[in-house]
Amino acid sequence: MAYDLNNDIPLGALGSAYIDVATPVYPPKGMVIRAITFLADNTPTVMDTEILDGMGPQYFGTNSTEATAANYLGVTEAAVASATTGTTLIADDTITISAANSKIKVGQYVLLVNDSDTVSAGITVDSETPTPVYTGPNQAGVKVTKYTPGATTVAVSKALTPTTSQTLIFLDETHGAGGVESDSTKYPKGITIYGRWVKFVPAVATDSGGCICYFGH
Repeated sequence: MAYDLNNDIPLGALGSAYIDVATPVYPPKGMVIRAITFLADNTPTVMDTEILDGMGPQYFGTNSTEATAANYLGVTEAAVASATTGTTLIADDTITISAANSKIKVGQYVLLVNDSDTVSAGITVDSETPTPVYTGPNQAGVKVTKYTPGATTVAVSKALTPTTSQTLIFLDETHGAGGVESDSTKYPKGITIYGRWVKFVPAVATDSGGCICYFGH
């Protein structure tokens, strides 16, 4: 049986809704749609996620803006203004960013990507930034080593040579990067997906069976 993992409560115990027409489903006050079971193939037109931003994790959906969709941008992004080599190539290599950013914190991991990347096409990661490995003997990645609130420079743990056509993406404990919006995605019959949605609109059912939305906290 599936569970609401935040509360160890079986899905359905806190309510559910069945839908097989192209109209919206909303959760009760204080809840979200925690899971959706597809009883027939369906391509939803709306799967709006709860926007937790700095307070918690993000989830995939049809939200089409970079800052709210699919763990696309990490916790924040900062356009590169210029790169200045630090006094050592081991740590505190300094990069100038286009504007101060209150969401940048020491310890966040960094990816260097292209300015032209979009939430529909994904990210293009520069070869200078290794794949983050957060724990274990093969731990790797570029991390923020120094940032002063209000500053337009950020120090990182590896010498990078970014250009002004690139952007830094910052990862933290609840924000990943690289996901894309799920517009036009067809979900097959029998699958259950999990997330935190505040609004769901399926396509008109083309086969017997619709969708079941399960509510939870």
